[in-house]
Amino acid sequence: MSENVVHITVRPNGPLRVEGHIVLKDADGREWDLTGKPAISLCRCGMSDKRPFCDGAHARNNWVCETAPPDNLT
Repeated sequence: MSENVVHITVRPNGPLRVEGHIVLKDADGREWDLTGKPAISLCRCGMSDKRPFCDGAHARNNWVCETAPPDNLT
């Protein structure tokens, strides 16, 4: 069962790091080929030229975002 676990880490002022068995689909259900990739980084800032993947644009543009959930998260 643990091999089905996907871990998502919110990086400080950066992307979402996704690790585990990943199936990534677009809005039409087409899958990205992630063969050989045990982890990917997904853009949170919206500035990446390679969305949905991170290309480091957050750092080049000094993007800042909290990494901890708000106290009222349920």
